[in-house]
Formats: sequence, C-alpha cells, structure tokens
Amino acid sequence: MTKKSILISPLHHKELKKLSESNRLSYYKLVEEMIMYFKKTGIDPTDSKNESPSKGLKELDKRLVSFLKVQERDILKPMRQDIYENSKDQKQQIENVYTNLIEALNSLNGFGNNRRDRIIEEIANQEISIKKIEEQQLNLKSDLLREIIKQEKAIIEIYNLIKAQNESGFFNRIKNIFKNADKQTS
Repeated sequence: MTKKSILISPLHHKELKKLSESNRLSYYKLVEEMIMYFKKTGIDPTDSKNESPSKGLKELDKRLVSFLKVQERDILKPMRQDIYENSKDQKQQIENVYTNLIEALNSLNGFGNNRRDRIIEEIANQEISIKKIEEQQLNLKSDLLREIIKQEKAIIEIYNLIKAQNESGFFNRIKNIFKNADKQTS
C-alpha cells in the first residue's frame, strides 16, 4: 500500500490530532474511518446543518413518545374504559342469571312440595277407600278374602315404603292403580 499526503490547515491538523488521540487511532486509520463513515451514512460533511445522529435519535425519540401518548389517549384509554364497562355489565348479567336461577329453583321446589302434598292426600283418601273395601270383603268367601287382604297389606307396605322414601313417581302409579280398581269394581 502506498501512502498519500493530504494538505490541511494547522487548525484542522490540531483537531485531527485530538480526534486521533481520543479514538486511539493513527491519522491515516482515522481518515479512512471518516471516509467510510461518510460513505455509509450518506452525510455530507460540507453541510454545516448536519446534526449529530444522537441529536436525530433524540428528536425521533421525542416524536415516538408523542405518538405513543396520542395512541394512549385516543385508543388505549377509551378501550380500557370499554373493557371495564363490559366487565361490569357481564357481572350484573351473571348476578341477574343467578337471581333468576334461585327463583326458578325455589319455584320448582314449591311445585314439588305441592305435588307431594296432593299425592299424600290422595293416598290418604285411597287408604280410607281401602278400609271400606276391607269391610265389604268380610262377607265374601274366605279364600277370596285372604287374597284381597294380602294384596291390601302389600299395597299398604308399598305405600309406607314409598312414603318413607318420598318419591312422587310411585305415588302416581299407585293412584292410577286405585282409580282403575274403582272402575273395575263399579
């Protein structure tokens, strides 16, 4: 590599010396790096308006912060408020559903209790009918009487068992059995 000389003023030579010492580079290496820097960045060294890249970055940083603040004000804060209101509405709707569900369950429970009471009343009425039938059957033949008494006792046992378990489905069947039995005897 052949070396070339560059003519510069004593003032600029002094500055080149300071830059060389502060960056720990020889004169020729510093000049080479300057040339590559201007080539890569496209900065015109004769343009005195050129600002340092750090100043440009600070300006860009200010614009970015300003942009983010505008985005926060125009988009993020209203979005946050909408989300808050939606969650509040959902919470209220869940509470309403819960209240309606409790009311429906209580209503169903009341219907079940009424149905159970009517079935027990009907069974009690059927019990009275069974006792009347027992009195009438005393005059029939003894074999027929024993069979009817056995069936009635079985029905009473079933009734007591069902009553103890409090299951309404069996009460309806027994009710139907007694209604059909009344129709056949008439």
